Amino acid sequence: MSSKLYRYYRFSNTVKRRLYQRMSPAGRLLLTFSLLAILFGFNTRLTMIYQLASLAVALLLVSFPLSIFCVPAIKVRRMLPDTCTAGDKMTYLLQLKNSCSKPSAGIFYTELPQTITPSYKEFASAVEDGESNRNAFDRKLGYYRWLWLIERKAGAKFVPISLPVVSPGETINVEVSFVPLRRGYIRLSGYSLHRLEPFGLFKNEVQISDAKRILVLPRLYPVVHGELSGSRKYHQGGLISAASYGESGEFVALREYRQGDPVKHIDWKSTARVGNAIVRQYQEEYFSRLGVLLDTFTNTANDVFEDAVSVAASIIAKHDAGCCHIDLLFACDRCVSSVSMGRGEAGSQGMLEVLACITPCSTGSFEDLTKMVFGHADGLSGLILVLIDLDEQRKNLIDYLASNNIPHSIILVSSERDRSTLQLQNISSPNAVIFDTSNPVKVVHLP
Repeated sequence: MSSKLYRYYRFSNTVKRRLYQRMSPAGRLLLTFSLLAILFGFNTRLTMIYQLASLAVALLLVSFPLSIFCVPAIKVRRMLPDTCTAGDKMTYLLQLKNSCSKPSAGIFYTELPQTITPSYKEFASAVEDGESNRNAFDRKLGYYRWLWLIERKAGAKFVPISLPVVSPGETINVEVSFVPLRRGYIRLSGYSLHRLEPFGLFKNEVQISDAKRILVLPRLYPVVHGELSGSRKYHQGGLISAASYGESGEFVALREYRQGDPVKHIDWKSTARVGNAIVRQYQEEYFSRLGVLLDTFTNTANDVFEDAVSVAASIIAKHDAGCCHIDLLFACDRCVSSVSMGRGEAGSQGMLEVLACITPCSTGSFEDLTKMVFGHADGLSGLILVLIDLDEQRKNLIDYLASNNIPHSIILVSSERDRSTLQLQNISSPNAVIFDTSNPVKVVHLP
């Protein structure tokens, strides 16, 4: 992609942002009409359109100075939530206070996302969703790719919201909302207030710096047959041990010391009171521990990767933490990680927050994740594999699970259903389904 195109798009985006700060949609339309009228009405002998151009320019020249006096006088306090979910409307409150002697009317409120311009490397290497369906001219210019990157950087599309009239000395609460477009953090630099001048062409915008950030959780899909099955296994030390991998457990009762009991289980207060060695007895507990493996080995965060994250999030969100434990296994550029959920551990909310920030892993190989599965295999009652490809490394993991009789299910996230169907025919696991990213109705089917 040409660097000249990148510089042009970056410059035009800056001009567009400045223009939107000063002019209303009607003002921008009239400005465009004025420029075209001047261009086509340059020869006054052949056309009378110059008269319309003169009227439009005069209207713009009168409106601009009037906007200087349209200063919005109102105080706003935002009450933003910490988290929300991609694709779901997020509603929050604005507290409006009018400290002036006149009613505040005709004021518009707009959230200001932090301006993050895509780098040239991002612009040159990114692939817009559905870009292959565009014609050669659009792919060559990359304009739609630029718009797509700008939208992804913002995280949501914010439009001006008309605020109600607030009487002098009055304080009211107003509900406003927007829809997050993608997971991850939405960073807001502040908000703006503006009023239109009498002709409605120019506006006086006041920007207030009030930096906030909102964590957008992954998009969730309905889950069919969502009962995660698996045999219960004994975990030494009970539930707390499963969380900390120590040997403390669920306390049951006190009893006399028997030869071979661990010294650290001696209850010294009871021993001093009765004169004999007394130990704490712990219950041996059996419960299910299920794993969800998320395949993150790809170079770009395309639709397939994002849907894979959403599939894993949907399974976790449906799970009842009181029934069993869940381990999320994934890899990032720096390390291979696991996060646990269940009694005595982080809940599903904490795990969804981790998924909200997961990025594609462009370094290492799938074998790194396979080694982690080997380390967890003895304690797992079952494993759900959320895969975005089915190469030899991934097939080796599936063969290992099958040969060791570890219950497992496979969800292959793909945009090419026919190719994925052929891939699934060559593996030894019968519990495999395809999650088609091109299907407009997205449902997670657990085999």
